[in-house]
Amino acid sequence: MKALFARIHLTANLNMAKGIYLDNSTTTRPSTESIACMLPFLRDMWATPASPHLMGQQLINAVSDSYKIIYDFLGAKETDDFVFTSSGPEAVNQVLLSSYFNISLTTGKNQFITSHIEEAASIMAIGRLEKLECIGKMVYPNKSGKITAEILAEAISPRTAMISLSWANGLTGVIQPVAEIAKLCQLRGIALHLDATHILGKSTFDLHDIGVSFLTFNGDHLHAPKGTGGLWIKGGTACSPLILGSMEQGGFRAGNLNVAGLSSLAQAAKEALDSQDLICMEVARLRDKLEMGIVANYPDVMPFYQSQDRLPHCSAMAFPGIANEAMLYALNRQGVFACIGGGNFQKLSLILEASGIESEIAQTAISFSLSRETTEGEIERAIEIVASTAKRLAKTCKT
Repeated sequence: MKALFARIHLTANLNMAKGIYLDNSTTTRPSTESIACMLPFLRDMWATPASPHLMGQQLINAVSDSYKIIYDFLGAKETDDFVFTSSGPEAVNQVLLSSYFNISLTTGKNQFITSHIEEAASIMAIGRLEKLECIGKMVYPNKSGKITAEILAEAISPRTAMISLSWANGLTGVIQPVAEIAKLCQLRGIALHLDATHILGKSTFDLHDIGVSFLTFNGDHLHAPKGTGGLWIKGGTACSPLILGSMEQGGFRAGNLNVAGLSSLAQAAKEALDSQDLICMEVARLRDKLEMGIVANYPDVMPFYQSQDRLPHCSAMAFPGIANEAMLYALNRQGVFACIGGGNFQKLSLILEASGIESEIAQTAISFSLSRETTEGEIERAIEIVASTAKRLAKTCKT
């Protein structure tokens, strides 16, 4: 009997642990296929393609196929370069440090611009460059949460080497007007780096039409396993390695190539491309249903940026009078997993405050992010749980 109760208790805990996962801007569940395609390279084909013998050379086709899938996913040309990295932040750090070596030291341009709503990698990497006598400049977004070309034009100077921005914010969902920013950069001879972690697989674009110099992304936001990421480099653009030691990946990153990870990232990229229409239509519909359902059941809620160009899977909303940490904790206890920032992100409240939202409102905001795996049933349950939790906490706050 005790064993039976133990199994029931374990099952209940596992079900609660699964919950309703609405934190897909932090990380996503690795797809079954992306995990499965790693196994042959961990179990049998474990050599390195840099070796000239048969054990190494038998990996060449798999590596080439993986690169081709990723190039197709990004819309890259054969003349472009791609570096497989261990994460998006690694790729961001490589872009910024290499720009110091390839731009600042050769031209004297030493100003690097980012924004107050960026993720930690860009802000901290530019902070490190300041110790190398570079100048970091952070700009504020407008009230729509956007970094416009006009805002950046006021910040740049003849010494500006690079502008580094996230293409879209993973907490608010706001998409930046990168085409306008790229035109400004081209006109002023400034390198442009975009982190595309949150927009890849969720919007169509042409990197070459836009005019980007560097593109970075985190693989585990594409349903690839953690420990995967990428750096796209426009053809002809200089980029020094972050990790030195040998000539793997064309000299862009030393160390034996993680063929298993590269293969899993390629599989995830293929799946993301195949499901892009689903994300843009069905997931966007579920996102809207979540917002409308919570508003209908708890009218005091304040969704943000609904009229802006935003990601199809993200929603940020405030619950006035309810501290977001208390709300997040209460939702977590009921198996609804959302986000208020932290970790690689800044706090959502700070991002909103930087966009001109009153602190009292910003401190009550929570971000919900869906994925292609989110179901209608989960959204319906989430609406009920979020609304009832907000009502309960609001009543508690008033007493």
